[in-house]
Amino acid sequence: MKSLSADLRLRIVKARQRGEASGRIALRYEVTARTVQKLWKQDCEVGHVRPKRRGGYRRSRLEGHEAALREWIGSEPDLTLSELQQRLKEEKGVSIGINALWHGVERLGLTFKKKPARQRARATRRSGAA
Repeated sequence: MKSLSADLRLRIVKARQRGEASGRIALRYEVTARTVQKLWKQDCEVGHVRPKRRGGYRRSRLEGHEAALREWIGSEPDLTLSELQQRLKEEKGVSIGINALWHGVERLGLTFKKKPARQRARATRRSGAA
């Protein structure tokens, strides 16, 4: 749902300041009476009716543990995500999902080295024409 415009928020609060009932204001501006009440309460308590922040403000659980991750991956580049997840839980008390851990490791620019046994057996070039 989209936030109400700043202009509409101010008009609703000004109408309420004039002593109009929440129900009448709600009908006029096509909002719910609860919206009018919430805006009025916000204006009285905070002093403004700006919209609250929406989404995108969660911090990573890995915040503050970057050095440990770098050290672990640097010393053992063949660690799996599951092993990293377990180590974080045991040593740092951080419970995190595999996907979130992968995104955190990727964001730090860390890579996992592949074992030599997993490399291709032959070159990828094709020999001869079809």
